[in-house]
Parts: sequence; C-alpha cells; structure tokens
Amino acid sequence: MASKIIDARKLNIALVCFALVLISSVISGLIMSGFEPEVAPAMAQKSTLIEDILARDGEIRAMWIASVANINFPSQRGLSQDELKAEIDSILTEALENSMNTVIIQVRPSSDALYRSKLFPSSEYLCNAQGDEIPLDILEYLTAEGHKLGIAVCAWVNPLRVSTSMNDSKGDAALLSKTNPAYKNPEYCVSYDGALYYNPGLPEVRSLIAEGVREIAENYPVDAILFDDYFYPYPAENAVYDDSAVFAEYGNGLGLEDWRRENVNAMIKSSYDAVKDVNSDCYFGISPFGIWCNNDGSNGGSDTRGLSAYSAIYCDAKAWIQGGYIDFISPQLYWSFDTEAAPYGELCDWWDEALAGTDIPLIISHAAYRTEEWSSPDEITNQIRYARAKKSYLGSAFYGYSAIKANTGGVADCLKEIY
Repeated sequence: MASKIIDARKLNIALVCFALVLISSVISGLIMSGFEPEVAPAMAQKSTLIEDILARDGEIRAMWIASVANINFPSQRGLSQDELKAEIDSILTEALENSMNTVIIQVRPSSDALYRSKLFPSSEYLCNAQGDEIPLDILEYLTAEGHKLGIAVCAWVNPLRVSTSMNDSKGDAALLSKTNPAYKNPEYCVSYDGALYYNPGLPEVRSLIAEGVREIAENYPVDAILFDDYFYPYPAENAVYDDSAVFAEYGNGLGLEDWRRENVNAMIKSSYDAVKDVNSDCYFGISPFGIWCNNDGSNGGSDTRGLSAYSAIYCDAKAWIQGGYIDFISPQLYWSFDTEAAPYGELCDWWDEALAGTDIPLIISHAAYRTEEWSSPDEITNQIRYARAKKSYLGSAFYGYSAIKANTGGVADCLKEIY
C-alpha cells in the first residue's frame, strides 16, 4: 500500500505539471484573442489520511467493530440518533486510548445496510425491523467524526450472506424486507444450514456485489472497503449447498470446486474495479481465513492442519494477490504461537512469503477476544513484534472490540504498552 501511495503521488505530480503547462498555453492564446475564461470550480481534494497515518505512526493499527447480531455496535436495535452518536463517539475514544488509527466498521452484515443505500434495505440491527427508516447514517457520521480525529474508516462488507440463523428471516427470503434484492430475486439465493446466501455463480449476483461497493465508494469518503472471510459458507454437518442448476448453466467445462473459486475471484475483481472506477484513492482489501491451504508436499501451502479456505470455502487468496486486484490483505491469524495445528508464527511467515515480489501489504488480523485462552499474557504483544519484522508488514487489526474495551486478559494493557 505504501509503495502504491508513493508511485501514485509521483504520477499525480507529473500529470499536474503537464496539465498546468498545457492550460497556461491555452489560456494565454484565448486571452490574446479577447476571450476571458470563467473561474473554474475548485476540484475535490484527494484524501491523504492513510498517507498521513503511515507518516505519523509507521503502521496501520485497526480495530474491528461488528454489527451482525449487535455484537459490538449498535449495542441493540432501535437506538435513537443521539444514542447512536454517543456509541460511535465512545468507539472513537476507545480507539484513541488504545493508539488505534483505523476503525473497521461492519456496514453490510446481511444483505442490508447501516448507511443510506438504494440497493440494500436498512439493517435490522440498526432499526427495529429491516427496511425501516434509519435514525442515523452510520457511515456519514463515523467518517466525519473519525477523520476529525485522524482516524481512518474502513467499511466492512459481508458480500454473500443474506441471513443467518440469528436474523428475523431465519433463512426464508419471503420474510425479508420487500426492498431486499434477495426478496425481489429469490433465485439469487441458496439456502444452506438454515441461512441464505447469494450464489456468486450467477453473473447478476456478482454485479450486485460490485455495485454495492461502488455505491459506498461513490457516496462516502471511506478510506478503504473490506470483504471479510465469508464467501461460500463454511461447511456444516449434513448440509448441502445446492448450486447444481447454476453450475450446469455456467460451469463452462470446469470442475465444481474450480468453478466456485473462479466465481469468487471474478466477484472480487469486479468489486475492485468498481471501487477504483469511482474513487482510485479508496483502498480495497480482503480479510481471509488464516489458512490458504495445508501443505500436502507439493501445493505450497502452510505447515498446518486446519480448515483450508481454498477447498472448504473456495477462496484462492493467492489468485487475488497474483492478479493484483486487492490493495491489501488482512488474514485472520486467530491462533497463538503454540497452537499445534495452526501456529501463528508459521502462518505469519507463509503470508509474508506469499506477498513477496508484490506491492500488496500485509495487515495481520489478531484475536483480541482470545487473550484469556492463551498461556502467555504477552501473546498479542509478541505477535505484533513478530509481524513487524516481516517485509510485507504494514500493520495489525484487532478483532474483539468488547475485549479491548473491558481489557479482557489484559489485552488493552498490551496495546497501550507496545503502541
């Protein structure tokens, strides 16, 4: 990310210089012919907040804020405008007290929105019911207040989840808001283990997801947009994800698993392109499950024995890196150094190597919520120090806002000490 910023700055300077020379020549000629040009409107100034943060702190320090099921924010449904503002102010205060410079806020948890959207209904976690009038545009208020404090705002989107067992709809599209794309187009969805998911095998679904992030980048001064680790659903016992009809129509000779991975790849690339089309300064990234693939001796995977995102949820992070259609990656390394099946150090090394030779930086996501489980009280501190030594490292992000706020397991003490 840092190198992209520097390269873009050099290019912008060169283009501005050329444009000034050209404009000067044209205006001189026009004035000599008796034409007096009108004063042009001021051009929108590009955001430099992330550059400022990197210059000031040398790294990204981010805090995840989950809205699904009211985990972190809003604390409950149906809060008033003033109550919502007070909760956002408290989040920003907590960020400053723990030396965080970025907030990752979940603004589309389940085919819904915590901001004003023409594509998705308001979130049931913000209002009393999905589709109700929102009491406060969360992205509008958070970006305004966060930027005043020098805190970057990353809009976190769950691209394919339509509902969960915690949603009012309980996996039934007919119970969704009538303005929900899934209600209007139930054929877009696959029911799986009591929940609904958009099927990325459909071109219309991939277009909807891309337009969704375009809408955010176009209408809000967010510094980044992030997809989390949920793509195809995580495996559930005795559950079948039935996309056979769509596969028969669009499979194009590929095997089912390769086709599913290509669907995710295409969705991510079109989303990246949509963001850049309207705001080239808005970063687009992914926070994938921490294990790309377990090493089988020939596939180049990590020395781990956990769930493989490549084969279980059809996520090929290497393809996104090599294709260059993400600006950063933030793998969820939610394990300790001594986790036998998935050691933190092994995975940190693997992701750093996967990014070698690219200008895509690494922002490690750490499990702040697990600090009480770990044997060492310095686990998070040691993880940050270890990551800082990696060539691709650009920062850390911490999942578990409630744990940080409550200083569970001393996690806030660790952050204050190292930062």
